[in-house]
This record gives sequence, C-alpha cells and structure tokens, in this order.
Amino acid sequence: MPVIALAVVIAAVLIVVWIVMNKPSGDTTEPQTQQTEATSKEAGLKETEALPGVVVKQINKPKTIDYNDLAKETIMKDLMATRKKDIGLDKSVDLVVKSNETFTVGGNTVSMEEVIEQAFAGKGKVLEKELDESGAQIPKAVTTYGVYVVQPGDNIWNIHFRMLKEFYSRHGIRLGETADEPESSGLSSGVGKILKFSEAMVIIYNIKEKKVTEDVNIIDPLSKVVIYNMDEIFALLEQIDFNQVGRLRFDGSNIWIPVH
Repeated sequence: MPVIALAVVIAAVLIVVWIVMNKPSGDTTEPQTQQTEATSKEAGLKETEALPGVVVKQINKPKTIDYNDLAKETIMKDLMATRKKDIGLDKSVDLVVKSNETFTVGGNTVSMEEVIEQAFAGKGKVLEKELDESGAQIPKAVTTYGVYVVQPGDNIWNIHFRMLKEFYSRHGIRLGETADEPESSGLSSGVGKILKFSEAMVIIYNIKEKKVTEDVNIIDPLSKVVIYNMDEIFALLEQIDFNQVGRLRFDGSNIWIPVH
C-alpha cells in the first residue's frame, strides 16, 4: 500500500508540473474590441469609428468641376458631355453644374450656393433655408445651371443669341444670323425681345473678385462667367410658340407671351 500511495503522489506531482510547464506565459487572446480597432487602423479609419454601437456614414461631397479638365480626356470631360446631352446644349455652355456643386476656372473656385445667395441679395431677396426640428438645414431640391466662360471678343448679346440658336436648333428651327436684329420699322424683333428679357434671367459672376455683377455690358474674358438657370430658361422658351414670336411684347422688365 505505501508503494501504491507513493506512486499516486508522484503521478500527481508530475501532472501538476506538466500543466505548469505547458501553461502560456500570457493571454494571447485579444479582446474583440482590440481586434476591431486594429482592423480599423489597417483600413485607415479613425479610432472613433471603431467604437462598438456607433454607426458611421461617410458623406461624399460633390467634386469640384474644373474647367481646365475639359481640354483633357478625363472623367470630368465625359461627365460634362453627358450633362450637356441631357439638357440638349453643347457649344453655348461650357459647364453644367448643380446648385450644390463648385467649379473652378483658372484656379478660382466658385461655390454655386454662394453665387445664388449673392444673386438673391442683389435683387433685394432673401434665400430662404428650411430647418428641421434639430436646427439642421433641410437640403433643397438640386437645380441645374449652365455656365459659359467669357472669351475674348464676347458680348452678352451674342452669348445669349448663341444659346437661343442652339435651343431652337434642337427643335428643328433654324435662326438666321440676323434674326436678332430690329425689324424694318425699327422695333425689336421677337427674337430680340427674348434676348433682352433673358439679360435679367442670367447671373454674371466675376470669378476673380468673387461677386455677382449687374453690369451686363462690361464682360471681361476669362474672369467672368455667365450662369443660366436652365430650368427657368427652358420653362420660358417652352411657353413660346415660335410661329407667334413676332407678337411678343416686352416693356424693359416684363415679357408678355401670346396665348395659343
């Protein structure tokens, strides 16, 4: 019996020694949160984004549209071609931008939101902004604008006339080169009246001084842009029956369109 008891004791001691010798020197199991944090760091995320229970949404801001990219074969050039096709214009506008986007000309970046606010203020109006219960601004419906970069030799009349010719061309109507000139009586032609009225519908923006200008006669090349609210322009032109264009009336501020 003493021999058996001794053997049991020795066996027990050996088991204890084996367990101690094979026990890991430290806990190699990392908490799940640490693993998540490490993975997040590898993915380039901020540490706060790895906090459990926090839902992170990435906000993709609209990219700045660079006028200089139009001379290269770029994604931006393709985007402008697609947008121009959608509105049915090509040569009469250089850029088609949304009201929540920015664009760059010659290194000067222009925010459409700032331009629109300035234009409203210049007319004595306030651009209203809706807020939700938390006080955050409710995004407005996105509006499409056509932007033409003024070139040497341009004047506001010819810029508008070029756009008008392209609009009617897509409707199968060709405007002659003298369609905008006064009639033999000396009175403005119907096309001329549309052009005069359109002067009040556009925004002329000085991209270097970053301000809206009301002087439609002084157009500085590559420093000013003419901005069209395409929704407003098209809404006006679609109302006009070109066969009745000679019956248009314009008093310097308002235009009267004959009823069909």
